[in-house]
Amino acid sequence: LYNSSTDVRATVLQHREARAVNAHIKSWPKVVTSRGRFIKAKPRAAKQGEVAGHAVSAGVVQGRIKVLSHPREKPLLTGEILVAKATDPGWTPLFVPAAGILLEVGGALQHGALVAREFGKPCVAGIDDVTEKFKDGQLVEVDGTEGIVRILSDAPVSGSPTMLMAEALKATDKDACN
Repeated sequence: LYNSSTDVRATVLQHREARAVNAHIKSWPKVVTSRGRFIKAKPRAAKQGEVAGHAVSAGVVQGRIKVLSHPREKPLLTGEILVAKATDPGWTPLFVPAAGILLEVGGALQHGALVAREFGKPCVAGIDDVTEKFKDGQLVEVDGTEGIVRILSDAPVSGSPTMLMAEALKATDKDACN
């Protein structure tokens, strides 16, 4: 399982270099045909206070947003809504505490949609710029049946577990820097 001769630092540097090559790409095509054409299905029109995407896992749930760019960026608390560009198997443990999932990339057969259905979690995919549209602590309703996210409150609640965890992490970072 663990090979002590592996140079972990070199491997990490290689992964960072590979990620840096594509860092300028803001969003990946959702579907590419065998002829190289990009297909982008249009979700239904969103009403005031809503964001529309594609319904990929049925159900309706309310919760506070947690935006993540990678699975170990910060803790996801039970009942929070996981927001990410896309997921892969490394994200799977985060589906357990998540109340719902919002994704930018993907459709019915994308990893996040499959795992969300298997775990019985509402999921909406195909939301352009999802990690920019939502911010940590927003209260939303995820309707995975209709592919709609309703924004219920823009302001995070002070004293909520999400905000308390964020404050604790900031304090830890400050202590580490001093």
